[in-house]
Amino acid sequence: MGVEQRQRVAIVGGSMAGLFAAVFLRRRGFRVDVYERAPDLADRGAGIVTHDLLYDALRRAGVTLRPDMGIRSVGRMMLDAQGDVIGTYDMPQIMTSWGLIYRFLREQLPADCYHPGVSLGGIEAGRASATAVFDNGERVEADWVVAADGVQSTLRGLVAPEVGPMYCGYYIWRGLIDETRVPPAVLDELAGRLVFGMAPGGHWLGYLVAGPRDELVVGQRRYNWAWYRSGDESVLRELLTDASGRHHPAGIPHDRIRSELRDAMRAEAARLLSPQMQTVIGATPAPFLQPIYELGSERLVFGRVAVIGDAAFTARPHVGMGVSKAADDAATLAEALCAENPEAAVEAWETQRLGYGRAVLDWGRDLGSYIGPPPRDAAHRAKAEYYQRPEVLMSVTAASDPAPFLSS
Repeated sequence: MGVEQRQRVAIVGGSMAGLFAAVFLRRRGFRVDVYERAPDLADRGAGIVTHDLLYDALRRAGVTLRPDMGIRSVGRMMLDAQGDVIGTYDMPQIMTSWGLIYRFLREQLPADCYHPGVSLGGIEAGRASATAVFDNGERVEADWVVAADGVQSTLRGLVAPEVGPMYCGYYIWRGLIDETRVPPAVLDELAGRLVFGMAPGGHWLGYLVAGPRDELVVGQRRYNWAWYRSGDESVLRELLTDASGRHHPAGIPHDRIRSELRDAMRAEAARLLSPQMQTVIGATPAPFLQPIYELGSERLVFGRVAVIGDAAFTARPHVGMGVSKAADDAATLAEALCAENPEAAVEAWETQRLGYGRAVLDWGRDLGSYIGPPPRDAAHRAKAEYYQRPEVLMSVTAASDPAPFLSS
């Protein structure tokens, strides 16, 4: 099918998956517009562990990578509660920031094809096209409409209302701070590695990432950390309720988190975590919260609507594949839309991506089996015991090569 017959794609969602899709489709001659409900995304997100899958997808699209896409890590290190090293594991990787990848992708697109502050209101399906209807009254008819608007996807909610995120029984306290806030002696111990620490009900991890303006030089980087904690629905509701009593089920804004919750977390860290980790947490002015959800779709194609990224499958973050999977989803969809028979190619794409997404989802469940609700049975208990062993945790969490752990 010629370019003139596949002129337009409308992408709903301007975060990672949407940007990847726009880059790959534009490189193949499509006319693409991206619609993002948030007025600005540049400062969202925190640290990202990257994989070769991400860079391979960009190279296939003809994108020239930056000389250095992040901070180089030589491997992993586990600290005990006293701060002593109890294990190391060699695994070279690039640790980067969400913002660096986001801005890098935005630079690949002309400004006039990215439309921020535009919310989807409806979708109208036709036989050979679909029309996205936005709350500002704009109607956009396209050959294909791509849902790339995340785990809380509005577009997926319209075409597959039965699919939604499920709380996994645990959450993360997170922080992202200038490295200069960490005492030099502590930073020297932690730099150059992904650092772990075990604690009842979860684990802590941290690593260096790019600075606020994508700086990679010493003194201008940031330190990213996360502490996984178990908590049922009632605990989550308490965490997501602000001082006025308002509940924020989709995630509480950073500035609405109650100070007593942060104080209680710091007190718990003093009892359970290493001195180095306590120091990093203490240097973080405003730690924030991330509930852990997962989502799995049964379908990805609805007429002329295709669903990708976290809108399609959201795995637990232990796999470290959110951005890489979004890139691969988008790259393979672009290839399918360029086929001689795009309808048949998209159908085959759906089958392949469903299998891949389910495999990533299952792997995330395995890695998180020891966090959240207590094991249900002996098999679950054995799995939980296996994955919280320090040598296993270090070697499989956000592994540099995820392929051996995926069964699809």
